[in-house]
Parts: sequence; structure tokens; C-alpha cells
Amino acid sequence: MARYKFGVYLRLSSEDKDKMESNSIVNQRSLINYYLEDKKDINIYKNYVDDGFTGTDTNRPGFQEMLKDIYSGKINGVIVKDLSRLGRNYIEVGNFFDNIIPRFKVRFISVNDNVDSLKDPKYMDSLEIPLKNLMNENYSYDTSKKIRSTFKANKKNGKFIGGIAPYGYLKDENDNHKFVIDKEAAEIVKKIFNMVIEGKSRQEIVSKLNCQHILTPSRYFKERLKLNLGNISKAWNVKILDEILKDETYIGTLVQGKRERISHKVHNIVRVAEEDWIKVVNHHKPIIKEKIFFQVQDILYKRNVRVTKNGKFHKYSGKLKCADCGCNLYRKSKNSDIYFYYCGTYLRTRNCSKHYITEKEIDDITLTMLNNQIDIFCNLNDEIEKYFSKSTCDYNIELKKINKIELEKRVRKYQKLLDNIRDDYLNNYISKEDFEVYKEEYLYELNKANIEIAEINKSKISDFDFNWLKNIRKIGQLDKIDKNIIDEFIDVIWVKEDKILKVCFNYNNEYEQLIRYIKSQKV
Repeated sequence: MARYKFGVYLRLSSEDKDKMESNSIVNQRSLINYYLEDKKDINIYKNYVDDGFTGTDTNRPGFQEMLKDIYSGKINGVIVKDLSRLGRNYIEVGNFFDNIIPRFKVRFISVNDNVDSLKDPKYMDSLEIPLKNLMNENYSYDTSKKIRSTFKANKKNGKFIGGIAPYGYLKDENDNHKFVIDKEAAEIVKKIFNMVIEGKSRQEIVSKLNCQHILTPSRYFKERLKLNLGNISKAWNVKILDEILKDETYIGTLVQGKRERISHKVHNIVRVAEEDWIKVVNHHKPIIKEKIFFQVQDILYKRNVRVTKNGKFHKYSGKLKCADCGCNLYRKSKNSDIYFYYCGTYLRTRNCSKHYITEKEIDDITLTMLNNQIDIFCNLNDEIEKYFSKSTCDYNIELKKINKIELEKRVRKYQKLLDNIRDDYLNNYISKEDFEVYKEEYLYELNKANIEIAEINKSKISDFDFNWLKNIRKIGQLDKIDKNIIDEFIDVIWVKEDKILKVCFNYNNEYEQLIRYIKSQKV
């Protein structure tokens, strides 16, 4: 009568591909069944199979199920083709032999290693098993190192090694390392980028995509391309949108190596610093023009500048930040006249407080603080003429004025062109395709001019240039605040939960330099 209920453990992974035929699951099972033919004291309770799992990680479904059956007493024996099938992690496999086998009185058989713990119990305590385990782990390390080196070389040579092409593309049937455009998904990518340059916020874009029942990338892969990726996002969100809007894939650049496995033994995936990503330009046909892509980065991520449909910036765009978490404050409206701001972290995750404040409250507080700051700057009036030439940096100031005037002309020009093509389209003078082409080009030029004007307004004068102070004296006390005033005087406004504002002004460094210089001249 059989005394032992055995579990047959079978494993195969990519690290064994050089010996695939001999290590196949079928071959392992056949070899073990043949070995057990004349073993009357052994019954096979179950086969535990891990096909496609590395031996360096014991968190394998078949292996873990086998351990549970050992713990519950369902099996009291384990048989494998050889020790490497059990695993290639020296410490974990060692724990199996040193703790689990003796603790639960498990009979262990390795056919090719000629090991049977019942017939030769002393062999289990010998040095041969740990030495073989160590050799198996070293084999896994060498294999992993070679595979990583090959993958890295292929990436640098412009070969895509992922399983699925990015959203908007398909793998080229003639070359799996290349992409071709997936027309249906590419239209959605274009739609997303166009909505940004038209002035829509990310949340507005998300709402529109969801309202129009447009499939998220993961749902598109599953329902249109019949690919199973695991977790499926049913609705669009800002995170999914950002992954698309920041991805240089859409300008024809292959980007790989964003994440990597910690080691051949630790399979956790970690993010890689952006400067270490592997990029290959002109790898495939772009979906988005390069100039449009980088303008979107400027609008959304670099300067945090929000443009309206008419190509104008909101008054506090990129200036308001939460004093507690550092996130940008988001602008909303109760109606067409009342605007207010919320902390972005609160809106997304509720991990911060609201920091609710109306735009009018910000205007009133900031105006008072700004007028006080102007008074401080203007107190230097008498000292200036003693120590500085009136001609200092006049040329640079004049050049800025000229550039700004030219840019403002460009804004008016492209706004008019934009209005004209809209009228032409509504009157059926031009096709929808032509309208989209012209609109994209004019919006790009309009946004570009507005961004350059904002940069000029934010730029500071070089050392000991006191023309900024002369301009402040000309402005004098303010009775209202607009976008130009904010860009001229304010760097950032920190908003606390109790509606207390901390305003960081421009020209503070120039002011302090001026004070130090005047003091040095008096000595």
C-alpha cells in the first residue's frame, strides 16, 4: 500500500530556452512518470506546474500551491526532474531543504541528481545540494546579465522590444521592432493635443472624452485589438491623459528603459531617471508635429500656462500654489462672473485641504500687498540719480519694448486669421480637413506669441539695471490688477488654508543688490 502522496513539481522559464526540448513540461512529466513506474509506495496526488516563471522568484502560483498542500498535509512528498526546476534562488531553495522538508517530514526526490531523502537522508545534509543550488543561482545571474545586455543593445539600436506597441500605433507586420500608425487611435491622440492648444484644461478634456464614450487606451487594446493587458481603465482620467501628452512617441521618437527590474532575484519594477531613458529619434512616423508637441509641454507642464479658446492667458495662470502641498491651484467658476480656486491635490485625491479662495479675494489682498511693495521700491528715488547713469541698459529696455510690440501685432494677426477661417468653415467655403489644418497652425502661432510675451513680462533686467525701478515709479499706485501687472511684479503666490497669502515678488534680488551697492558707495 502506498505510504506517500507526492506532488510533482514542473517548471519552465525563458532562462532555460537554450535547453527547451529537454526541459519542456511534457518532457519533465514523462521522465518523472517513468521513474515512478515501479515505486509502489508512491501515489501522485497532483501536478504543480509553473510554465513561464523564473526560478529566481519563489512567488510562483504552482510552487505556492504546493507549499500550501504540504502545510495542510495533503502531500508528504515532492519530486522534480532536477534541483534547478525547484528554483534558482540559493536562499529560498535552501530554506525549503533546511526548514520545510524536515519540519513537515517531506520525502524529496530529484531524478537526475539521484537524490531520494528516504533512501539517503544524510545526503540532504551534505554540501553537494547547497553547492548545486549556488551553481543554479549563478547560472540564472549570468543568463539574466546576458539578456539585459542584449535588450539594452537592441534598444540603443532602435529596436522596440515590448510586447505591445504604444496607443496610436501597431507593430509593423514586416518588422516587429517598428511601428505603423493605427488610424483609429491616432485620431484620438490628435484630438487630445488639439484640445490643449484650443485652451481646454486637462479635466475638461477628460470630461469630453468620457461624455463622447471614447474608449480608454486599455479598453481600446482589449475591445478593438483583442489584447488582454490585465487591469482595464473604464474611464479617462488626468493620469491617462498625461501619459499621452508627455509621450515623445507621438513625434516619432522611440522611448524605452523608463522602468527596470531591480535584479535577477528581486523582480520589483522601479522607475528610471529620465536622463537615463533610451531614446531613438525618427524611429517611426509621427502622429503629432514636433512644434505642437513642445508647445503643449510649455502650456501644461513647464510654465503651467493655461490659454483660453482665444489664445489668452488667465490672470493667475501658473502663479497660485498650495502652501501646504505645493500643488497648483485650479480655477473654477460658479457662474460667468464668479471664479474661485481649489488645491489640485484636494481635487484629485483629497489628501490635502481645499484651500478655497475666490479670485476677488486674491485680487484685493494682492493689490494691497503690491502697492505696499511699490512704495518700498520707490523710496530709493533720491539715491538713484547719485550713483547711476541714466543711459544704463536703455538699449535693452527699448529692445524689449520693440519685441513686445511686434509680438502683440502677431497675436492680433493670427487671432484675425483664426476668426476668418472659422467663418469660412461655417459658411462652407473650406472643408473640415482644411479648417483643421489652418486652425492648428494659427493656434500654434497665436500661443507661441502669447508665451513669448509672457516670458518678456517675466524676464528680469541684468545687474544694476535700475530702469525697472523707473518703470515702477511711473506706474505708481495701482487701482486694479491684470495679467501684465501680475507677470511684471509677482513670481508666485502661496495660498494657505485660512486664505492667508504669501506673495513672492519679482525684483527683490535687484532691490537688495541696489541697497548693497548704494551702501558701498556711501562708505
